[in-house]
Amino acid sequence: MHKDTKYVLFLDDDVRLHPGTIGALTKEMEKNPEIFIQTGYPLDLPSGSLGSYCIYEYHMPCSMGFATGGKTFFLWGGCMMMHADDFRQDRYGIVSGLRDGGYSDDMTLAAIAGQHKRLIFSPPVAVFPHPLASDLSFSRYWNYLRKQTFVLESYVSNVNWMMNRALFTSHCYLSWGFVWPYIMALVHVLAALRAPYSKVVKEASDSSWGLFLVGLLFTCTLIELVSMWNLTKVEIQLCNMLSPEGPKVSLDSYNWGLVFIAVLVDNFLYPVSAIRSHFSQSINWSGIRYYLRDGKISKIERENSSKYTDLGGKHLYGKRTYPPNKSLLGYLSRTLVQWHQPKKYDV
Repeated sequence: MHKDTKYVLFLDDDVRLHPGTIGALTKEMEKNPEIFIQTGYPLDLPSGSLGSYCIYEYHMPCSMGFATGGKTFFLWGGCMMMHADDFRQDRYGIVSGLRDGGYSDDMTLAAIAGQHKRLIFSPPVAVFPHPLASDLSFSRYWNYLRKQTFVLESYVSNVNWMMNRALFTSHCYLSWGFVWPYIMALVHVLAALRAPYSKVVKEASDSSWGLFLVGLLFTCTLIELVSMWNLTKVEIQLCNMLSPEGPKVSLDSYNWGLVFIAVLVDNFLYPVSAIRSHFSQSINWSGIRYYLRDGKISKIERENSSKYTDLGGKHLYGKRTYPPNKSLLGYLSRTLVQWHQPKKYDV
């Protein structure tokens, strides 16, 4: 690192920058020296498959900076800007944490920021359109979700471990707590449909508030989808404004029926993936299998046949093709075979 370097920028190679993005990030760091990490967030452009919509829904909380004036605790590893002096002086142990830490660089830095109450800032100029691959199958989404829950098993300190356990517990509780009302609503609807043919069911239906609660849940669902639609519209308008000479991003390609299904699928599968990651302590990403022990990477195995697990499409705009139908149950049943695989560690 050059002695006059003031800032360090971490950037994924597939991030599509807007004109002047790096300058705008630097200006924000100059204006507010209290910023510890400045981050961006992706605007996922689903390709049409259910897996791509699940990833779009999963990344929605990253846009929290819009509602909090830029202050956030979400850190996206695809775009991070930090002070160079923090690395030179190993302030808060960021260098040693990244060198000796766990699997995820952004989770490690977010934990350090949270532990020392440092500011993570997300400016509006750092929203980047991210087209998802047209052949993004459900199995690739599942592997991506496994990667996201796998990082909760890595940690660099006891505080980091406690934060990850709290996130693990709260996310699992809230995810299944979100899905459960829809299961109950389905039961109430089926009971109402059966009521005309059963005296017992009819009496129970007449004396319950089931259909009223179903209607209330339906109203809340509409409000949720409208909120997601409005937030996505604002982000799309912002992307088009930041790149006026580039191809326009459109809201017309979003299928909001699939968005609703993706919300349910993603929240149902997150606890399953988190529990799977907790017991397996390993993940295969892009043909490389990582093993954890005591929160740190203990072993890396490279497979002979490379598997690409990147999510982005080769072209930002163009004719979309849709993947062949994949059996969700078939894929999940295959993953269960590996559930009790013995852990492999270096001796």
